Amino acid sequence: MRDTAAPLAARRSIRTNTKDPELIRDRREQLIRAALEVFQKKGFHEATVRDIGRAAALTQGTIYNYVRSKEDILFLVCDHVVAEYVASMQEAAISTGDPQTRLEGALRGIARVMADRRSTILLLYHESHNLDRRSLRSLLARVDDFIVKVEELIAEAMAPRRRRGSERRVLANILTFLPTMLALRGWALPQDLTREQYIDQLVAFMMRGLGCKPK
Repeated sequence: MRDTAAPLAARRSIRTNTKDPELIRDRREQLIRAALEVFQKKGFHEATVRDIGRAAALTQGTIYNYVRSKEDILFLVCDHVVAEYVASMQEAAISTGDPQTRLEGALRGIARVMADRRSTILLLYHESHNLDRRSLRSLLARVDDFIVKVEELIAEAMAPRRRRGSERRVLANILTFLPTMLALRGWALPQDLTREQYIDQLVAFMMRGLGCKPK
């Protein structure tokens, strides 16, 4: 994803002609699943709303009740992917234990999403540059919230060493970026290791880098 110097924005809303929130949620989830399939096969530029509608078993007229454009659908897809790995990190960090255990659990959750959802992560990195500036800023705001949560876990785990806030921020960015290698550089990794072995090695490396002993 490309970066921007502009201030991060609140989460973007998408206009709809429908008032029923449950129906909006269900139809958009249907569109996201279909768009993921179509974008991965054709790419954003070659895909059409008709293609997405066919995969979702929805007419174009129905689709335009829930989104305004193909770009809206791309935003929904990208936002869904980011929300998914944020939720995985949060779920893993809820586990009981000391702060270092929670941090390690969060890093393991992030790494698992990157390993398991490689194709969707690749889609996010390849296609997010097609978002308009407002959509991109909204997406980056969600990513920034994610980094802040990891920074808070680092602060708890490293409290005795009292790292400065700026140092923790750098560490949080490193720790949230390194697991992307499982998606973006999977082709270069040895093929004789299992998914869990990749994750174990990566998490152990990150924990040692923080001066923490892996569990």
